[in-house]
Amino acid sequence: MRIALLSLLLGLWAGAALGEALLPLASPAPSPSDVLNFLLGMGLPPEFTAALSAALAAGFQTGRATTTVTLLLLQDLTKIPKEQGEGILEVLRYALSQGFIVDTGLAGSSMMNEVRKLLALGRSGEEISRVLSLRLGFLLATRAVLARYGLVPGTTAGPDAPLAPTDRLILELAWAVGDFILWEGGSPADPGILGYVQGRLCRLAALGLIPSELSERATAALTPEILAEIARLAFQPERR
Repeated sequence: MRIALLSLLLGLWAGAALGEALLPLASPAPSPSDVLNFLLGMGLPPEFTAALSAALAAGFQTGRATTTVTLLLLQDLTKIPKEQGEGILEVLRYALSQGFIVDTGLAGSSMMNEVRKLLALGRSGEEISRVLSLRLGFLLATRAVLARYGLVPGTTAGPDAPLAPTDRLILELAWAVGDFILWEGGSPADPGILGYVQGRLCRLAALGLIPSELSERATAALTPEILAEIARLAFQPERR
């Protein structure tokens, strides 16, 4: 029943998001300046706009964000109170400042797609900010735990650092653990989390989104205990 409900929600989101998009999907991707000029016209505080513009410009250059989805997201955010949109964008800005991928295109795991989905479902800006903060928590916890076990570098990259395959691994692993907890209703202690996450990584490797050798190394090293540690740390930032 949960899977059927999730499919229905995703279907509703896709229809709403695509139907309301101001940017035709067949059109060329907007340029970075198109996106940043739109952001400039949103009337957000100048200091915040400058910081977000710098983070987005670096993200576009390195592949941590796409101009297409970013512009669609900014257009979506003009439909909610300005302060709520700023709160959502601040989480995205901080995620970029930490070197995380925030946008993988029109489909796939990403904070921007999560926001667009929740907006299309009519969720409030405050609720969306809470969900985004949890997603950020999963990203931070995943990177910290994987670094502890030697599966990713221990250094923190900025938004202008070259994108590495391990960056996509961190994103997808964090997303899988988050989906298991937030969407599937699982708990950190549920041993089924291991098969769920391993299956996700294998499918992504088959699609070429994660190098096969990296996916195989990660799936072999992961245990229910490691995944439970990620889930716990996502909700306990003071212990990361």
